[in-house]
Amino acid sequence: MTPHPVQFQAAPSRMSRVHVGVRLAAIVVLSSVACSSGYWLLYLAVPAFAALLIARDGPEGYLERDAPASIRVLQWLADAYAYLWLLTDAVPSAQVRPAPRLTIELGGKPTVGAALWRLVTSLPALLLLIVVSIVAAVLWIVGAISILATERVPSAITDFVAMKLRYQFRLVAYHLSLVDVYPVVADAPQPHAPPTGTA
Repeated sequence: MTPHPVQFQAAPSRMSRVHVGVRLAAIVVLSSVACSSGYWLLYLAVPAFAALLIARDGPEGYLERDAPASIRVLQWLADAYAYLWLLTDAVPSAQVRPAPRLTIELGGKPTVGAALWRLVTSLPALLLLIVVSIVAAVLWIVGAISILATERVPSAITDFVAMKLRYQFRLVAYHLSLVDVYPVVADAPQPHAPPTGTA
């Protein structure tokens, strides 16, 4: 099986208890935004935005000139999500990293029609992501309690959360017409990053 063009790597480590409170405050704020109509309007606007750029620059221009900026934003978001979802204590920064957590291999030939059609074709993937996110939210609570008790998150939880984030970014990359491959939960096995040292 060929690996999906969107990959997300996580290297869980020892976690600091103080970061649990910081994350909880950030999640409360972000959850109120995520429940607003603005968040869903943004979700619906992403394919339209991609379609406008494709119409302006053509398929090749979109992938060569516009896509790299989108990937940089998604890589920063991947770092932010890894922090919020208990995979790392490293707060995301704007600095360029030599080994990004999120990698996207651009592919396909995006068209305006195909970009807009993804509003419909990505709905099943979005519904699955919602279900997986609910499970991950429950596991987040267990993971946070584990950090408070042992300064570690059980590997079963970090594996599930990493899978959830990988799937989420596959959906976003598909939604942005960066890849033509439909989001899948699992693909060819990827080498598991070893745990890092203390935070």
